Amino acid sequence: MVNSNSQGGILPTLRSMRTPVAFLFPAIFILGVSAVCQQASSSAPPPVHLTAEQDHQRTMDLLHITALRRGADGNANSPNAANYDDSKVAPFTLPDPLQLKNGKKVKTAKVWWSKRRPEIVEDFDREIYGRVPANTPKINWEVVSTTNEKNGDVPVVTKKLIGHVDNSSYPLVKVDIQLTLSTPANAAGPVRSSWNLASVLNSSRPCENASRPNR
Repeated sequence: MVNSNSQGGILPTLRSMRTPVAFLFPAIFILGVSAVCQQASSSAPPPVHLTAEQDHQRTMDLLHITALRRGADGNANSPNAANYDDSKVAPFTLPDPLQLKNGKKVKTAKVWWSKRRPEIVEDFDREIYGRVPANTPKINWEVVSTTNEKNGDVPVVTKKLIGHVDNSSYPLVKVDIQLTLSTPANAAGPVRSSWNLASVLNSSRPCENASRPNR
């Protein structure tokens, strides 16, 4: 989870970005990721520079995806047009959140925490969010500025942070995550958050579509 309030520290991790949260003007996160190529001063192979198409194909190959399903078409006359008519939706039944995959009912909190909840998390990992690698690098967060301002008519405290990603496994690529966090100035405790993610290239030494070579 993201622990944040209008006075305290912020310690978001990559895994916390997968947590679904409601948006009731709580906290607003805006993230930008910048990558900078370092001079080749080590024995590691240099970063591979790819076109957008090559990078896309490389990602599909790594994930063993041979083809992508075509998305909905905005043209109403297209055979792949987006459907907004409920009557055309095939019948479906949502899974019972209090029933295990083996058909047994969840009757105690212990069964929920030890069995059913992990089943649901696994479904979200596999079908919705994707899996977090076991060796996700550590991120060290640094607060670079704090500003009192307003979001519309709501007083907020806006903090700008930089997350320095541990690149010890491949020093030739430096990755910094620029994060802007706005929380209600009058919040009495932790608040929920809404995330916006953007990719930002460093203008000094851009490392566009650079990646660590496959091994």
